[in-house]
Amino acid sequence: MKIHELVTLCALARESADPMAAMREVLENLRSKVGEIEQALSYVSGTGGNARQVFYRSPDLTLLKVRFPNGRRTPPHDHGTWASILLLSGEEKNTLYRTDDGKLRRASEVTLTRGSILTMRAETAHVAECLGDTPAIGLHVYGGDIFELPRRMWHPQTLTAHPLDWALYENFAQMASAAAGAPP
Repeated sequence: MKIHELVTLCALARESADPMAAMREVLENLRSKVGEIEQALSYVSGTGGNARQVFYRSPDLTLLKVRFPNGRRTPPHDHGTWASILLLSGEEKNTLYRTDDGKLRRASEVTLTRGSILTMRAETAHVAECLGDTPAIGLHVYGGDIFELPRRMWHPQTLTAHPLDWALYENFAQMASAAAGAPP
């Protein structure tokens, strides 16, 4: 699998009538090629924030290789669009929330392992955390330019909504990582 092949598959899915479902199908078909995807993305460190994780970006599609080290937990956040994750290695727990007028309501929890897929609607917020000693590394696909879309994050203790601000996000992530678990 070459990067341009992966990007082409995702771009074609993005153009379908139901891009989130089409992307899920693409990722389902790629499950048997997780090792090939890991190899193709080996040049992307997957660390240092979204700007250093991105390997494809356009107004209607963003692809990242995301690496969560042991003990890392995100604050609750949304993506401003639908999202799909194919976990390449490690184990990642996602606590999913519905957003009602900006307030979070815990909906479910999903633990991903190598080859697992998670899709999230635009109105879904989540907390992602690495479980175990091995970093959780995933292919993250978004139905828009997540650097430009209006996005929200929530304070991990008070659950107060804020527009996404990367400097504040890192403070929230440190608080979230120090907590016993995702907010209820």
